[in-house]
Amino acid sequence: MAETETTEADNIVDEYELVNLIVDGSTTQIWEVKEQGGTNSFVMKRLLPEPMKKPEIVATMKLEAKVAASLDHPNLIHLHKFVKNKKHVYLLMDYFRAPNLRSQLSSDRQSVQARLRKLIESTGMAIGHMHEKGWVHKDIKPENILISKSSEVKIIDFGLAVPIAKGLGKLFGKPKAVQGTRSYIAPETIKKLPLGPAADIYSLGITIFEILTGKTPFHGENPKEVLLKHISEKPPYASSFNPNVTPEMDEFILKMLAKKPENRFASMEEVVSTIRNLKMFKAEISEVIAQEKAEADEAEKESMKEKRLDSRADARLSELVKENPELAKQLIADRKANAKPKPKPEPAPQKKPQQQQPPQPMPGGYPPQYQQPIYPPQYQQPMYPPQYQGQPMPPGGYPPPQGYPQQPYPPQQYPQQPYQQQPYPPQPQHPGQQPPPQQQPPAQQQPATQPPAANAPPQSPAPQQAPKPPQNQPEPPKNEEKEQKSKNDDDLPFMDELPDVF
Repeated sequence: MAETETTEADNIVDEYELVNLIVDGSTTQIWEVKEQGGTNSFVMKRLLPEPMKKPEIVATMKLEAKVAASLDHPNLIHLHKFVKNKKHVYLLMDYFRAPNLRSQLSSDRQSVQARLRKLIESTGMAIGHMHEKGWVHKDIKPENILISKSSEVKIIDFGLAVPIAKGLGKLFGKPKAVQGTRSYIAPETIKKLPLGPAADIYSLGITIFEILTGKTPFHGENPKEVLLKHISEKPPYASSFNPNVTPEMDEFILKMLAKKPENRFASMEEVVSTIRNLKMFKAEISEVIAQEKAEADEAEKESMKEKRLDSRADARLSELVKENPELAKQLIADRKANAKPKPKPEPAPQKKPQQQQPPQPMPGGYPPQYQQPIYPPQYQQPMYPPQYQGQPMPPGGYPPPQGYPQQPYPPQQYPQQPYQQQPYPPQPQHPGQQPPPQQQPPAQQQPATQPPAANAPPQSPAPQQAPKPPQNQPEPPKNEEKEQKSKNDDDLPFMDELPDVF
C-alpha cells in the first residue's frame, strides 16, 4: 500500500497529474499534464532537481516566463502561469498537438515545401509581434517552430530572448556572452553587437534555406569555422541544390542572409508582404508530388505487367508440354544444345622446384687468417698404414700412426666457429672520419708437440689465431622528437562563453 502511494505521489506536481513525457532534456522535462479531476491537457516545462539548485538556470526560466507573459499572438505559444517553490519550478502552457518542423523535415520535406508560404507568413507575423513588444527571439530554428497538417504554426521557447537595443542601448548595450544555435546564429550575435529585428530575420532565412535544400548553408569541421563563415562567406543559392527554386526566391533568401543588418529587410512585416507576391518554385510542389507519384505508379504497373506476361507464358508452355510430349522432348533438346558448356577450371600451375644456388664467394675474399688450411699437411695423411687394412685388430688395439701427435692439436690456434659467424671489422660511420687502427692480438706461444716422423713432410707454419669478434657497440642515441601541442592562436575569445545551447 505504501509503494502505491509513493508512485502516485511521483506522478503529481501540485494539482497536476503527469500523463506523458514529451521531451527529456538535460535540464528540463516537457510533460503532458492534466488537472486532477479535469479533462483539459496542458504542457508543463519542468526543471529537474539538480538544475533547480543553479540560480542561472532558474533565472533563464523566469525570463522565459516574463517574455511569454508579455506576448499575445495566435502563432505564439500561450503561457498560463509560472510556478517557483521549494519543490518545483515549472511553466504551464497550452498543449499544441503538432510536431516541430525538424521532425517533419526529416520525414517528408516536400509536404513542408507545399506549406512554405503559409509557414513564412505565420512565423513572420508572430516574430513581428515580439519585435513590437520589444523582444528579439534570438533562437529561430526548426526545433522551435511547431506546424500542424493544416499549416497552423506556433513559436515556442523564449529562453534566449533579449530586449531590442534602442537609444543608448545601441552604443553601450553590448551582450556579455554569445548565445544562440550555431547553424542559425546571426553575424552580429557572434560579434556581440546590439541586437535588433534583423537577427531574427537572418535566422528565419537560414530556416527557409534548409526547408528548400535539406541542409543549412554553412558547414565546417569545427564550431569556429562555421561561425567564421556566418561572418565572412557568401551563402550559396538554394537553386544550386534544388533546381525547382526560382531566381526570385534565391534573391529573397540572399537578402535575408545579408552580412550587415542594414542590408536585410527592414522588418518582419516587409518579409511577409514580399513572400505573398513571390513565385517560390518553377513548378508547384503539388504538381511535382503528383508527377512523382504518377511515375512511381507507372513503374509499378510496368513491373506488374511483366510479371503477368511471364506467368502467362509459363502457364501456356506448361499446357503445350502436357498436350504434346514430343514438344517437351524437343524443348529439352534445344535447351541442351543452346546451353553453353561450363568452362573447365584450369589446373593450378605446378611450382617448379627451386634449385639451390651454389654458395657465392664472399666479396673481397676472406681475411688472410681464414685462407690457410684448417690442419697442417702432416695431419692430412691416412691415419693408419696400409698393412693394417683388412687385418683383424691386434690385442690392445692398433698402434698410433706415425707422425700423429700424442696431444690434441691446440684448439686456441684455430677458430672455433666458422667464418660466417665472425663479423666484419667495424666500418667508419662518417665519410670523412678514418677508421681506428686495429690492434693485433699478442702472439701466443706454440705448445710443444712431438716431432714428426722422418718421412713426414715438413710442417706448415701454424695459422694465426683469429681476432676476437668486436663487442657489441652501443647504438647511437635516437633523436627523440619532442611532442608539442599545437595551439590555435586564431580561436575566437568567445568560444569559451558559448552556453549549452551550442
